[in-house]
Amino acid sequence: MDNTILGGRYELLEIIGEGGMAKVYKAHCRLLDRIVAIKILKDEFSKDKGFVEKFRTEALSAARINHPNIVNIYDVGQEDDIYYIVMEFVDGKTLKEVISNEAPLSVEHATDIAIMICDGVHHAHEKGIIHRDIKPHNILITEHGMVKVADFGVARAISNATITYGNNIVGSVHYISPEQAKGEPVNRTTDIYSIGCVLYEMLTGRPPFNAESAITVALKHIHDEVPSPRKLNSNIPIALEGIILKAMQKSPSQRFSTAEEMRNALLGMHGQMPADYKPKRRNDKNMAGAPILAEGDELMKKKRKLSPTGIAIIVIAIIGLLAGVLFTGGGFFGKEVVVPNIEGMDYKQADTELSKVGLVMSVLSKDYSNEFAKDMVISQNPGKDRKVKAGRKIEVTISKGSELITVPNITGIDIKDAIIKLTQAGLNMGKFDKAYDDAKPEGLVISQDPAKGSRQASGTSIDVVVSLGIQPAKVSMPDLKGLTVDKARTVLQNQKLVLGETTRQESTSYIADQIAAQDKEAGVMIEEGTTVNVVVSTGPGPQVKTRVLQFKLPSSDQNLNVRIVVTDLQGERETYNQMHQGGDVVYTSINYFGSGTAEVFLNGKSAKVYKL
Repeated sequence: MDNTILGGRYELLEIIGEGGMAKVYKAHCRLLDRIVAIKILKDEFSKDKGFVEKFRTEALSAARINHPNIVNIYDVGQEDDIYYIVMEFVDGKTLKEVISNEAPLSVEHATDIAIMICDGVHHAHEKGIIHRDIKPHNILITEHGMVKVADFGVARAISNATITYGNNIVGSVHYISPEQAKGEPVNRTTDIYSIGCVLYEMLTGRPPFNAESAITVALKHIHDEVPSPRKLNSNIPIALEGIILKAMQKSPSQRFSTAEEMRNALLGMHGQMPADYKPKRRNDKNMAGAPILAEGDELMKKKRKLSPTGIAIIVIAIIGLLAGVLFTGGGFFGKEVVVPNIEGMDYKQADTELSKVGLVMSVLSKDYSNEFAKDMVISQNPGKDRKVKAGRKIEVTISKGSELITVPNITGIDIKDAIIKLTQAGLNMGKFDKAYDDAKPEGLVISQDPAKGSRQASGTSIDVVVSLGIQPAKVSMPDLKGLTVDKARTVLQNQKLVLGETTRQESTSYIADQIAAQDKEAGVMIEEGTTVNVVVSTGPGPQVKTRVLQFKLPSSDQNLNVRIVVTDLQGERETYNQMHQGGDVVYTSINYFGSGTAEVFLNGKSAKVYKL
């Protein structure tokens, strides 16, 4: 398909990747003169008209997203039987490649990547787009470390068209949420579960669950507890392990409610745990709300030797239990029933539904919740559709409604301290805006919304404006091309600008040691103190050019001194100086480099300027 032009504007240059549903090409957009990436559907997808229509709808929907941590979609098109989407071209590596080459990543590096993933995903969620296929293969990292999440909208089209297991499973089962694996409806917490899996792999070098078949891996996501990442990498802080385990809770309601909440937990992780902190036992909750085993818990699993008297007591108890079961006619195993789904119900209604099938409600705890109204069931254990014995107690957590918290004053303090203060109060850091402020130094919070003292629900996001400090004055960027480095430095200093990095490369436009390019365009207004980087020519410079000048001198009785001065890339120099009579025709040739001027002086006065 090389040399193909799609839509009359996209010239395919080379294939740069291939996945299960499409091939990806590097292409040149002739209309806007820029490099793009084009994903072209494979034939088996292109022939399915229902899928194609869903693909177009979702891709166009995702095209509304514009965020620095998302690979932007520019266009969606069709050329005969070729269906394609045009995306931002990202020059870098996939996170999967980074993990393969560098894992385990440092805590700082992995956390930074996860924060940027959360930023992009939260922005998409706010636009109503759920990814459904977050995995290291869909996360790109530029050479400057910027993280970009790819394939928003595309994964939804695929999942709605054909979710299968086995060799044809769509996406990677290693990062699939339990509800996806069971074919249940999904929400934004599905992506949060997958982000937890990705963070787990960055820090340990392997996904949380693995097996020979995709079905087995999917079942592990549904039923198995997440192995402790700290057992694989002891450098992982306890607080960070808690964040991973909370993101990967089986029940969506027990995960972070938004990707922004997870991002703020990662931002505020440092300094949250005291040095002598020990993780609580399994039935308690750690800071991130996820269960963590203490190091000594393994000892509790070991069998203890029983005395003969103890053995006798157990035998008697078992005989009594069997006798009771047989006497009541229940049989040895008892009747099995299916646990109904009571999450989201009023607890009275839930109790009635359980009673209908012979089960008993047991209130385990009551917690505040922003998602569930007061007296509604937040979670249940065992979960829905599980088969249990009749008479079994179903443990539930009941909502106490939203917890109203007094918003603390965070204006006038450093943004890092503000994040900690909000987290400790049970609130989240919201959007960051920045503005210059003559009264507050850089990094301090200028204002907050909602305001201090207001009463807000637990988990509410507080938007802030952060100071950039005193706004610097602006100056016009000078043109440095053709100057030497020393001359350029002086010109910049006069404008209160700073000469930055100087690199050298060949140039046919400027001679050696002249500045050939600058990273700030001449004439634009920039702030004082800005650093300007330049490229210095190593030659060979422009080839010599020749121009013939012919002009007639004005009639005059006196003799005229004719002098010609050339100004070009080599500077200013005199190329002609002779005496002539008035009315003479002067004919001479001059050599020059690049572009410039030739100025004619008669008896010391400028008479004519030729542009070279």
